[in-house]
Amino acid sequence: MNIKQALPAYKSVIAISCGLLLSSISLSSYAIEAYQATYAANFKSKISFNGTLKRSLSKTADGQWLFEDNISSLLASITESSQLKINQANVQPVKYHYLRKIFGKKKKRDISFDWAAKQAVNRDNKVIQLPEHSQDRLSYQLQLQLDLQQGKRGNFSYPVIKSNSVDILKFIEVGTEYVSTPLGKIKSIKLKLDRGSNAKRETFIWFSLQHNFIITQLQQTESNGKFYSIILNKLS
Repeated sequence: MNIKQALPAYKSVIAISCGLLLSSISLSSYAIEAYQATYAANFKSKISFNGTLKRSLSKTADGQWLFEDNISSLLASITESSQLKINQANVQPVKYHYLRKIFGKKKKRDISFDWAAKQAVNRDNKVIQLPEHSQDRLSYQLQLQLDLQQGKRGNFSYPVIKSNSVDILKFIEVGTEYVSTPLGKIKSIKLKLDRGSNAKRETFIWFSLQHNFIITQLQQTESNGKFYSIILNKLS
């Protein structure tokens, strides 16, 4: 497997894909703080490599938020970002951007959200109708963590706008486990990405109960033995 084949694991899950730091809340209120987190990323296939995933959440001058991932290695780099609004505990994406570079070759994705018209427009000017509570490939992770923070448990479902379609991402709560990280053992809620009974990929995500549900670890395994993982390394 080459690097170009390995990286969709990042897009589909990480895309899935690394956590955010939220301040303490009650079930009837919430608060968000800017943060930075670093994850060690590992790909294992015919060609294996290690990289670093940096995630940040920052407030912009116009009162919106910028949620951004940067993953880098000697072979490739990916930048993914979501400009968004947060109303109460609801995430509303405004602009999504994706840029991947592999051996000098680039791949881009851009989506703009028009909530007044209930439409999204992609890089090719194709219009996609927006279901209620739609998310982009990155912002759904923030919504998932806000929902966990609010005390929601069990099953989760989010309509996610892709380049030309709307996918429904479903998660199932598995239980609670301690995850060993460079920061120590972190008690985390474990969720499974429900891809259906015939899925060739199995994906698990752990969310820290000690750090307001930032992603602690993610692991994805495919039927042919290919493996992808990230684990929390630093948090500030």
